[in-house]
Amino acid sequence: LEIDTRTHLPATDIIDELLSHNNEDSNIVGKILQPKMFEDEYRAGQVDAFLLLVCMANNVMFSRHDAVLRAGIVETTRLFVDSARAMAPAALENPSVRNSQALLLLAMSYMHLGRLDVASHYSSITLRALKQLGVCTMDNNDCGDEDGWLNASWLDREQMRRVVWGAFTVDTFLALMQHTAPYVVVDLNGVNRPCASNVWYIGNDSLDSVSYPCGYGREPGDSEYLAALREVKHSGVPWTHNGTSVQLNFAVLGNTLLRSISDPQVTHAHVDRLVDKARRAVSDWLAPLPLMPPQPTDAEIQLTLIVSAAALCLKSVITPYLFARCRAADSELPNLRGELAIDAMMADYISAAHTHYAHAQRVPFKCMPPMFAAYSMTVCGGMFAVCAHTAPTERLRRRFSTIVRFFVDSSRRCTERSLLFQRACDEIEKVSDMARFLPRRLTPGQLQKVRDAVLPGAIDAAVNRPFAQFIAPMAPILRSTAPDAPPVRSRCGVIPLTSNLCAIFGNVWARSSSVQSLSPPDQAQSPPKSPLSYSSSPEPRDAEKAPAHRLTFTAISSLMIGLAVAAKDEAFFDFLPTDTECSSLKSILN
Repeated sequence: LEIDTRTHLPATDIIDELLSHNNEDSNIVGKILQPKMFEDEYRAGQVDAFLLLVCMANNVMFSRHDAVLRAGIVETTRLFVDSARAMAPAALENPSVRNSQALLLLAMSYMHLGRLDVASHYSSITLRALKQLGVCTMDNNDCGDEDGWLNASWLDREQMRRVVWGAFTVDTFLALMQHTAPYVVVDLNGVNRPCASNVWYIGNDSLDSVSYPCGYGREPGDSEYLAALREVKHSGVPWTHNGTSVQLNFAVLGNTLLRSISDPQVTHAHVDRLVDKARRAVSDWLAPLPLMPPQPTDAEIQLTLIVSAAALCLKSVITPYLFARCRAADSELPNLRGELAIDAMMADYISAAHTHYAHAQRVPFKCMPPMFAAYSMTVCGGMFAVCAHTAPTERLRRRFSTIVRFFVDSSRRCTERSLLFQRACDEIEKVSDMARFLPRRLTPGQLQKVRDAVLPGAIDAAVNRPFAQFIAPMAPILRSTAPDAPPVRSRCGVIPLTSNLCAIFGNVWARSSSVQSLSPPDQAQSPPKSPLSYSSSPEPRDAEKAPAHRLTFTAISSLMIGLAVAAKDEAFFDFLPTDTECSSLKSILN
């Protein structure tokens, strides 16, 4: 696989094969560029090398060309990105909608290489250029038609809408994955939502997304909009539009949340009210979505996964923030006072992750756009990795370990498509490694002291701290309170106090050679490995140092969920489907 130094492009057969994947359902390129229109322009020689290179870089993961497979998916992507990067300055000096499309696809290419910082740079530049061009106000009623590009065809105008919303969504999700504020503030009230996918792929120029679909209000939270979504439940074609609308709602809400949380000029009271409103909005938007039909198609499951992944991305910001703020003295969260409200919020978060896992068993993650799939893996895998350590019963720990194994294996299989999945796998394994140093069981009193000690303020203050500093305050609290810890109750009765102490301090047989004489003779020399971890990693010994991992926002969120779970009994997890219900769902999906 080589790049021609004159054209800056590979051989024609490679270009043709790569561009043939624009119609893939999970390929975002086909959502930004109208596939048939782009193919016609390419055949006519009207597409420049910059746009071709970034299109091919995003399509490499779908390729079956021998030359691409021999070179490797990641290496081929890097080859195209390196060639395209040299052309980016010229595109920046000549802002246009076409160059903005290329810059957005370049940002997505860097994302697949795991370079989220560079990807954020280019997605922000794309938004800024589109804002300067006036595309963000193209559908305002008071916007005149004297500008030449406003007189373009419906497909041209729809591509403008899609590159604006695409850049906004990519920039927002990059900010979510890095937990940073979006760099560009843009108001998209002046540009309509993209049209339905069936209209987009047909390319019918007589339809306009201004009036399609009929009956939808401008505000996504009003009663007419929710009523329209409920009406859509019983229809076939608008199902796809329904999911797309919810994804964009999540992007708008996530963008607002990240900017407000990261702005030092915004008061805690304002952010508290905003985040609590966002929590209720997510539930309202998800409630009218179509239920999974008895015999779902792969497309229906795929869209369900994308929507649930987008919801998890939002909840990964909302839930940890509310956990940290609901205990603050100046909290403006009256509806979240008390442990019952906190437990309900935590149950909702874990339930959403478990539902995402249940549907993901049918459709491979390769059928989802990597930015949605990889981040949902990070959130779910990290959360369940800690729960597999701190859940109250071995049955639950084994169940959560199975889920973690699924996400780790899935991310490893997808790594060849995009290095975003390698980041997800690394994060899950690091969180699982850190979870070994958490107490397995806590009393409510211990939980409150530990929670206040390890995270006295906002989660953001702990981001990038060494894990050893994070857990250092736990040891004196556990040493001083462990002897008075009450027994843990389960459906089978009371677990003896000695079991509770073992749960707090780990496997006694593996930790101390002085008590080996108490073990059965056949186990005295070779203590059994703990069956509770999804991997074969042993329990940490007293002399073992905590891993030198730096804490990410998602890692801290997972660890805090795990600490809370350590104080719950088995009855807390009644919201999860039973093993019989899981088996029934699996048989339906299969």
